[in-house]
Parts: sequence; structure tokens; C-alpha cells
Amino acid sequence: MDPEFHIATPRLYISHFLAANDSHCDFLVKLWNTPEFIKTCGQTKVKTREDARNEIGGRFLDDHKHNGYGMYLVSLRSDTDDTQSDRTQSFQEVLKQSKPIGTVSLMRGKPPTAFSAPDLGFAILPEETQKGYAREASQALMDYVESALGVKDILGLFDPENKASAAVFRSLQFQDCGVKDLEEFGGLPVAIWVKPGMRKDIALYGL
Repeated sequence: MDPEFHIATPRLYISHFLAANDSHCDFLVKLWNTPEFIKTCGQTKVKTREDARNEIGGRFLDDHKHNGYGMYLVSLRSDTDDTQSDRTQSFQEVLKQSKPIGTVSLMRGKPPTAFSAPDLGFAILPEETQKGYAREASQALMDYVESALGVKDILGLFDPENKASAAVFRSLQFQDCGVKDLEEFGGLPVAIWVKPGMRKDIALYGL
């Protein structure tokens, strides 16, 4: 994945995870093993740096190759960074001045249960929640995939008990389409929201 790729917002950078970058691997371990992440997303097999490296170089990379999008690193921009005034500095050097705070993703799942539209997801470190970062990163990623890839239809799929996720999707003006058991989520009940302008007949999206 291109180490120079990034989406900049007023407060954030959205960029690729790089398997060769130990700090990216260590951050994924940290984020995915917080009690808050486990409560809302479940346990993962990512417990060590090498576990994370395999996940980034495996599933993350495969998703990007297959769909053109996938999992992204969200970092809080430093107050001192200024990429416009120093164009000789690589983005990865700029990113070292930033603080990794979470992830934002677009996922479609795997055949035969893949969706026809990607699912928007986000996870932010507990100490950085309730600051609007999930919404800011989500909006920026949606804007990017629509302009660069022509992706307009986006789903919001999450645990019906997750009020924080519902609040983010509500702030993005997604429409609530109810709850349904989904095979891609282990047959568990999932809240289904759709991006503004999409039809609310969820069967159209492989759900």
C-alpha cells in the first residue's frame, strides 16, 4: 500500500496501515485489546506485534487490493505539522509527529455473504472519544471514496446496543432501517443504517 497516501482533515490524517511499521502494528494491538473495543467488536486474535503485522499484511492488504478500500489508520495531527511548507518531507515523516487514535474502515465482507455496498466502521481510543473524531474521519473517507472511486452507497452495521455508534451515524444523517440477524456477523442481530439518499429496502444491498 502507498505509504504516501493520506486524507487530511482539519484535525486528522487518514492513512494506510503499513505492515513493516512497528508503531502501526503496536497501535493495532493496543486499540483492539481495549475493553471498549472488545465489548463492542469482540475479541480478535491480534495479541502481539507479529499478529498485527500478519493482519495488516494479510486481510487489510487483501481488502484494499480487492475493493480499493478497507481499513485505515486515523491519527491526530500535530499542532506543528505543516506539509504545505515542507514538500520535501515524506508523509511518513510527517505522520511521526501525529498521534494514532483509531481506525476508520469500509468493508464488504467475503463471498458468498458479501454485501453489495461497503459497511462503514470506526474505532477510537477510549481517551479520545466524544470529541467528534469518528464523525470527522468517517465523513472524510466517504467523501474520498465517492470522488475517487465512485462509491456512493454505504451501510452502517453495528450492535443494536451500541448507542455511541448510533449517535455517529445519526450525526452523518444515515437512516435507521431496523435490526436483522446477519450471517456475516455470526448470525447475531445487527442494526442496519443507510447513507442519505439510499433506498431503505435493505435486500438491495445483499442484506
